[in-house]
Order: sequence, then C-alpha cells, then structure tokens
Amino acid sequence: MKKLFLALLALLAAPVLVWASGGDTGHSELIDFTKTTYGYLGIGLFVAAYALVPLENTIHLRKSKPVLLAAGFIWVLVAFAYMSVGDTHTAHVAIKESLLEYAELFLFLLAAMTYINSMEERNVFQALRAWLVSKGFSLRVLFWITGLLSFVISPVADNLTTALLMGAVIMSVGGDDKKFVALACVNIVIAANAGGAFSPFGDITTLMVWQNGKVAFTEFFHIFVPSLVNWLVPAICMNFAVAKTSPKKLDEKVEMKYGAKVVMALFLLTIITAVSFHNFLQLPPAAGMMLGLGYLGFFSYHIKRKEGRMLFYDNILGSRQKSSATTALSALQGKTHDEITGLVNDLPTPAFILNKEHVITHWNTAMEKLTGVLAKDKIGTKDQWKPFYPKERPLLADMVLEGDSKKLIDKFYHGKNMLNNFLESAYEVSDFDPSIGEGGRWRYFTSAPLKDKTGKLVGVIETIEDMKNVQEKKKYFDIMERISRAEWDTLLFFYGVTLCVGGLGQFGYLSLVSNFMYGDLGPTVANSLVGVLSAIVDNIPVMFAVLKMDPVMSHGQWLLVTLTAGVGGSLLSIGSAAGVALMGTARGVYTFGAHFKWVPVIALGYVASILVHLLINAKFM
Repeated sequence: MKKLFLALLALLAAPVLVWASGGDTGHSELIDFTKTTYGYLGIGLFVAAYALVPLENTIHLRKSKPVLLAAGFIWVLVAFAYMSVGDTHTAHVAIKESLLEYAELFLFLLAAMTYINSMEERNVFQALRAWLVSKGFSLRVLFWITGLLSFVISPVADNLTTALLMGAVIMSVGGDDKKFVALACVNIVIAANAGGAFSPFGDITTLMVWQNGKVAFTEFFHIFVPSLVNWLVPAICMNFAVAKTSPKKLDEKVEMKYGAKVVMALFLLTIITAVSFHNFLQLPPAAGMMLGLGYLGFFSYHIKRKEGRMLFYDNILGSRQKSSATTALSALQGKTHDEITGLVNDLPTPAFILNKEHVITHWNTAMEKLTGVLAKDKIGTKDQWKPFYPKERPLLADMVLEGDSKKLIDKFYHGKNMLNNFLESAYEVSDFDPSIGEGGRWRYFTSAPLKDKTGKLVGVIETIEDMKNVQEKKKYFDIMERISRAEWDTLLFFYGVTLCVGGLGQFGYLSLVSNFMYGDLGPTVANSLVGVLSAIVDNIPVMFAVLKMDPVMSHGQWLLVTLTAGVGGSLLSIGSAAGVALMGTARGVYTFGAHFKWVPVIALGYVASILVHLLINAKFM
C-alpha cells in the first residue's frame, strides 16, 4: 500500500519532475541542475501555471495563457543556468528541438482541425444529428446508438468533436429527462475516449505516440478490443438504469451542403497520405497532412466557383472582410453633396444621412421601402427615430456625431456594439427589433462619419441590414475561415506544455522518477497509474512526460500506456476534453457529481481493459 501511495505521489509530480529531455541536446550528458535555484524556480513556475488550468471554467482564464507565460520564463531560467557554467550552446539546441517537436504536431493538428471544421460547415455532423433525433428511437436505444457512434467516430474525428455532436443529440431528444441526459453523457464521454485510444487521430496522446515511432499505425488496432471493453463494461452496467420509454419524435431534416461527401473522402485520403508519408517515405506525418490540406484548398476553389464567388478571395486566416455596407460607406468619403446623393440613392442597403445638426439630408429608396416612410416626409426633419422606436431616443448615427460617442453607444447598446475595422470612428451594432414581423427580428446597424475632400466633418451616414441577410452572406465555404476556427487555445496550450516540458527537462529530473516508476514498481503498475493521473491532471502532459522519459520497455507496455492515457480521463468528468465540453453543453444536468456516481463501474471497465490487454497481447509484453 505504501508503494502504491508513493507511486501515485510520484505520478502527481510527474508533469513537473519527469519532463527532462530524452533527446540529443548536443551533449552526451545533461548537467544536473536539480538542486539549484534555477531548477526550483522552474518547477515553481510550472506548478503555479498548471494550477490555473483546471480552474479555466471557474475563473474564465484560457488554459493556454498561464502555460505560455511559464514556458517563456522557464527557458529564460534554462539559459541562465547553462550560462552560469559557461555553456551558451546547449539551451539554444534544446529549445530548437522542442520547437521542432511542437511544429510537427501543430501542423498535423491544424490540418485535421480544418477538415473537421469544414465537415461541420458542410452540415455533415448536423445532418447526422437530425437523422438521429427524427427516428423516434427509445431512450435505451439512443443510449446505445450515441455510445456506439461516439466509439466509431472518435478514432477519425476526435473525442471532443464527437462528444459535442452526440451531446447535441441527447439534449435535443431527452432534454426533459435529466436522469437520462446525465447517463447518456457519461456513456458518450467513456465511448469517445475509448474510441480515440486505438487510433493516432483519436487523441493528441495517441498522435504523439505514433509520431514518436513507439507504435506503428496498424499496431494501434492491437488495443481495439481492450478499448471496446473499456466502454462496454460500464455501458452494460448503466444500461439497466436507462428507461425503455420513447421520447417525443422530432421532425427535423438537415441537408448536407454541396461537396460534403467529397470533403469526407478527401479527409480519408489525407489520412492515407499521412500514413504513407510515415510508413513508406519515412517523412513526418505532418507533411502528409499539410499535403491533404492542399487537397481541401483546391476543392474549396471548386466550391467557390460553384457558389459563383470567383471575384472574391478567401479571407486571410478568417479575418473580417468588408461588408457591403462598409464598402458603400467607404465610397462616400470625400464626395460632394450631389455625388453622395446619387450614390446613396443607388444603394441596395437602407441608409440615411444626417448633417452636423442631426437633420436628415438623405433618405434612400431602400430606406423608404424598409420603413414605409417617403424621403420627402423625412428630409429636413430630426425625426429619424420615429420609424424605429415608440419614444424619442438617439439612433446610432446621432451617437456617432457626438464627441464622446463610445460612452453614449455603450449606454444604449451595451455589449452589442463594436468598432468598425475599416472606417475611422465608425461603429457597428446588432440589436433586436420586436416590431418586425410576428416575433421580431435582429438588425445590423453601421454608422460612420462623412468627411469632405479636406477631411472636414460634414455629417454621418447609417445603414440598416436585416441580420437574416447578413447571415446568408456567411454561408459560403471559406477554407481560411475554417483554418481560423481551429482550436487555437488547445494548440497554444500544447505549445506551452511542450516548451515547459523541454525546458524543465534540461534541469535533469528524469532519471529519479523514471528509475522509481519503471524500475522499482515495474512498467505495468507505472503505466496503469498513468491513466489515473490522466483523470486528475491532463493526459497530454502526462503522455509527453512518459515519452520524454523514454523508459526501456516492451512493445506491449507502450501499447498499455497508450491505452491507459487515452481512457483514464473517463474516470472523472474533468479528466478529458470530452467531459469538460459536455459539462458546458448539459450544464446543471451532467455534472461532476453525476459522473462521479458511476466511477466504480467506470473503474471496473478501466481495470478490465488492462487485464484484457495483458491477456490478448501477452506476446508483446
């Protein structure tokens, strides 16, 4: 019992202590800084930063921010440590090694995330969700279908995307049955994590193991059965708590957009390309994934032609392009009164202009159509508010004319306004208008000062758009927009972890913990405890620690640690990205306590999966 406690204690310290470099830093041996001020400060920095990570949803601080800060300062300490002994070369070589390691994983994940986002944009996942909710399955059947689909989809997509997709199905169908929603969410988390454990694409940890050459692509399937057992054991136990009743059938249909099936096929081809690069060409899989991103790039060009947007470039990394209103407002700057009159009247967007005294000077045809008020009845008055509000109040254009416009805009449109990126002193506002139609409608206002050729203020213009029309313009496929929607917080968090690991590794703590874990306890116990730690901390730094330790162990043991790091996070709701995401989706229903209630059967599945692995993969042990 004492040994087990010490092992768990060592594992809890592992993200801090074991991340000593296992690679070539240009020296045959690392200098021991484990008992120096530099080493202690490095550990303290990482502990302080990582302590904030589990509190992300409580204090609303992105997990990437503290580890990015810690990573930078840790490498400053590494540089000073080596300079103190007259070595100005090792730190430089070591950080380049860490950067290269991160770059490969970053490019791989960026390509994969872009494909997932593209399939989401083409309604692939929405169509699947709509099909499920419209079939009228019983709660018990839904429990098994969502679990099975989570297990099957996760190896190709990732456990987070899979959990969110299946969670949406559960919330749509069983939202009123809190007990079922909680049970189904637990089942989805376990299945998604288990499904991701036997595929390099299912989880970041399995990707790291594959890219480090510890397990070949086809060898991951040796832990398919243990992964399946890990899900089935708790699922069978929870099955008896699920009612056989059927929820109300929902009539929902979503059509996949043009090119959706081709995008799916290209993703499969990209996976094949990455595997081929690794297995046959001995090139990094990331290079194959980026080639696959090129496939998607050219197909997105075909989609653009199909959608009739040949005259438009994709946004640069999803940056905002000028809206039609912004483009029109830009064209009015520096024009004469007569020129403005002609341009405004030709605008398809409703617009009006005020002079510096807040008097209406222009009220275009589109505005007449929108409000039902003729220009001749408005021009020369200060009644611009009447078509929109029951009582007199300033419009956005009136506020932009004021000297302290930001303060006034925040008063009337708090949380609904933003500066326009393309026009000086211009603002955009989205606001709900209850007077439109039966249930009201959201509208989009843009207002900008008008200046003459000398730069002198002559008035202000405001355009009004229906948000429905604005959203219609955003339906086009834009690959750069898909890239920009990657999980950047996760990618930056992983950068921080990688650099922290590489930096702390240079202080030399590896052999102490490695000898205890894999020498005194043995690899089977150590690798089994890795999964327990993954539920408490996070499987990414834990697996990175093991890879950096690079203990000498059999192929079967590498398969075991891949399995445990992948499925161990299911033990707690906060132990995996899938669990954390569903706690947000089913807030107040799927909670830490609701998941913890089923820890005994989840742990039973965890132990069973290890035993099955030891049995069927005994020849690799």
